[in-house]
Amino acid sequence: MKLIVTIFTLTILFGCASKKDRSFVVHKDEDIGKKLGIEDDKLKKFAIKSIDEKKLEKKPITKDKKTKKSNKDLGKQKIVKVKKKPSQKEVVKKSVEEVKEKSEKIDRKNLVVEDKNKKLNSLPEDYPKEFSKYDENSKSAWSKVKPYIFIGEEFTFRVSYLGITAGHIRMETKPLVEVQGKKAYRFKAYMRSSRYYEFIYTLDDSLESVVLAESFLPVKYSLIQRESKQDVDDLQLFDHDKMKTYVWYKRLKNGQEKKMEFEKYIPGLFQDSYSSLYFVRGLPLSIGDQYEFPVVTRGKVWLLTLKVEKKEKIDVNGKEVEAFRINAETRFPGVLKKKGDIIFWYSTDSLRRLLKFNAKIKLGSVEGELVEFTPGEPVE
Repeated sequence: MKLIVTIFTLTILFGCASKKDRSFVVHKDEDIGKKLGIEDDKLKKFAIKSIDEKKLEKKPITKDKKTKKSNKDLGKQKIVKVKKKPSQKEVVKKSVEEVKEKSEKIDRKNLVVEDKNKKLNSLPEDYPKEFSKYDENSKSAWSKVKPYIFIGEEFTFRVSYLGITAGHIRMETKPLVEVQGKKAYRFKAYMRSSRYYEFIYTLDDSLESVVLAESFLPVKYSLIQRESKQDVDDLQLFDHDKMKTYVWYKRLKNGQEKKMEFEKYIPGLFQDSYSSLYFVRGLPLSIGDQYEFPVVTRGKVWLLTLKVEKKEKIDVNGKEVEAFRINAETRFPGVLKKKGDIIFWYSTDSLRRLLKFNAKIKLGSVEGELVEFTPGEPVE
């Protein structure tokens, strides 16, 4: 099972949990590049810039020809009072439909698929032919997806194994950033084991996925694992011009170090193991719908098949909520053996929240349930 692989590392834990377990370690963004010893010129193309910082850059003082006033003078003009900004909940309620309407105007099939087809014509002869078939199957999903993006949104899940709380996961949507001159979404997740059982096994992991807003294609994925038995630094960059992924991986386990650095071709349309959760959230999710698209994890291409089975009412943290039940199956191309199923439940309301998940493993299953939720503000 490779989908959301880092989330399921929690299955090795047993223990009890409290609210103290929901405090997560935030690893510095630049640490992983230094740990892996990557040269700056290799990362330059994938540099992330805060859009907020860009807007705050100082502008040169100029004079207006008509008024002959400088920018400084203009700043001293009378301030006009504005109406009080609506609350966060009011913004979500009033704006979610507008966001959906705007997203409907984007023809992702023209923006993404046709552009990829042009690039395929100029690719080397050793480019995998099956990838173009994957893209053909993925067109349906990309032409219909309408992302639900809320800046500042936070999910906290309690993860349990065999009915015992193993740890917690927090998912966050950060402010928009800029990559390669384009707007991008930034999704982060933090995973922590139960403190009660830290004397047996500790886990403080974090991951990040950066996705281009226009096409909803991942451009960067990073994973930092700090655990009792191993330290892992994993960086994956996705170059859509060259249709390649660049991978740097370092693991320290039992005093032995393992390092990998390589590049591989990728399909035109795909998701990474974390962005998939947000991509699925934006699909129509009508009963009976079925989608298939690739998930790229450390150079390997897995096929994810989704089927919207039904609507059902489920208990979430003591409350009854109506949800879409979605069956997700991942498998490695060319291998007949099924790798496993994951069941996701997304709310049927306008927020389309991820409420629960259940993943089958070799012994039993791992379950996640939403215990805390902070709404965010819709992206305009």
